[in-house]
Amino acid sequence: MRLNCKASLAFKKLRSEAKPAFGQNVINSLTPPPLLSSKKTEVKKGAAVADDLPIPLGELTDINTDLAAAVSDSLTGAHTARASLKNAIIAWDYAFGRTAEYISAIAEGDPEIIRKAGYVPTKSESSPAQKPGAPINFKATINGTKGAIIASSQKAVPGALFYLYSALPDGATINYVNDTIVITIGEHTIYLSASTGKQTELYNLPSGTPLNVSMVAVNSAGNGPASASQKVIPQ
Repeated sequence: MRLNCKASLAFKKLRSEAKPAFGQNVINSLTPPPLLSSKKTEVKKGAAVADDLPIPLGELTDINTDLAAAVSDSLTGAHTARASLKNAIIAWDYAFGRTAEYISAIAEGDPEIIRKAGYVPTKSESSPAQKPGAPINFKATINGTKGAIIASSQKAVPGALFYLYSALPDGATINYVNDTIVITIGEHTIYLSASTGKQTELYNLPSGTPLNVSMVAVNSAGNGPASASQKVIPQ
């Protein structure tokens, strides 16, 4: 598959205290007069770049400043401060992610343009990754050991990084909504998210409903102990 150089989105994984410095570098790089050039025009002037940004420079600056303040406030350890930090990180990731996508578009594969905009060039697939298909000839049987079930697919699913298996009693339902797994048992609903990273976001949660949130690490040897749960009320 043909590869195009794009602005790396790895900055989203930076520690929260490191993000404002990265953001300020992007803002400074995009503030007129920058040195961005375009293959479609001889020179893409700073004013034109700033005018075309999906998130205006002023708004980017405010978002970056808000995150820096939230990081400072979070050092107090207050619950409200930690919640504010999480919201500030979400807003920051979205804003600078959108800006990175815009820079990738005008760069048209030129890594120098990406660097001059304050981002790091990388290479990725020219077409977006596709979700894997359904497992073929799935089969679940007992294996003769008390309390054990064998579940398998006849063939590996192309593009799959890992597999999630479920075993539900009658009366329970399971739905897959984007990256969130929703299990309903009677009047109770359980929300699960499987991720290869140490951070994830669960979506489609009911607003105002207290939820106990925890995580557990899994490898080929099995799962480790779960973290202590924390009660969170989605907005």
